[in-house]
Amino acid sequence: MKLSSFISIILLQVAACGSGGNNESTQLMDFQETTDVPVTAQSAPTYAKSNDEPVIIKKLIKTGSIDFQSENVEEDYQKISAMLPKFGAYYESENQNKSTQRINYNLTIRVPWDKYDTLLSSISNIAFRLENKHSNSEDVTERYYDLKTRIKNKKALEARYLELLNKAQSIKDILEIERNLNQVRTEIESLEGQFNYLSKQINFSTLHVSFYEELPYTYATVQRKGFGARILSALNNGWQGFLSFLVGITMLWPFIFIAIAGVYTFRWIRRNRKKNTQIK
Repeated sequence: MKLSSFISIILLQVAACGSGGNNESTQLMDFQETTDVPVTAQSAPTYAKSNDEPVIIKKLIKTGSIDFQSENVEEDYQKISAMLPKFGAYYESENQNKSTQRINYNLTIRVPWDKYDTLLSSISNIAFRLENKHSNSEDVTERYYDLKTRIKNKKALEARYLELLNKAQSIKDILEIERNLNQVRTEIESLEGQFNYLSKQINFSTLHVSFYEELPYTYATVQRKGFGARILSALNNGWQGFLSFLVGITMLWPFIFIAIAGVYTFRWIRRNRKKNTQIK
């Protein structure tokens, strides 16, 4: 078989591999985090006695949230911060908001999957009044192993192209193989980026913690000015009003000029009419 014919067969395999996984790669971009948990307990893969195939370990996206009222937010924040090293957890983000009526903390915590439930329970115990507690798990096992299989197939295809490249003799064949090899390597890089992101998140869960403290209402005291200060303020306001009046009058000078000219014109016309009437 000629080398160009073998390359055509390889290209058909590339098209078949590429068309099968577009939907899954798009879905993987929406991942938040996962936890690597089997149906019963976390363990290394075991093999079935019948055909020696590995047992599929569940891959779960596990997230939770807790909202509560606190008697002292600063003390509770310090308590939560002291817990995190014990559970191997850390703050992914933290935010504090303060107003005249309340202080609020919003925390996002990343915690190993096997410590998630314990940390959630520990934080619940420090709450003064628990308002909301929620936990969710999403099974993404199929997506995970589909991505892993696609990477394996792409790497096998890359190895075939490398073999062809070593056997190629014509410049045309070399250029065609290198072009397809670069395309496969780009696809592998993209898939591995998604898989590495998923693998990095696999052992950690996300916990959103929000708590607040109600502050006592304080009345603002209004300090009244003394009599002398009020007199001075009134004089100043009057003077400022007078200056504003002068400024306004100055702005109206064209209309004042027209009005004066109109009055004199009216008087002149009236006087001339009287003279004409007397002459007649």
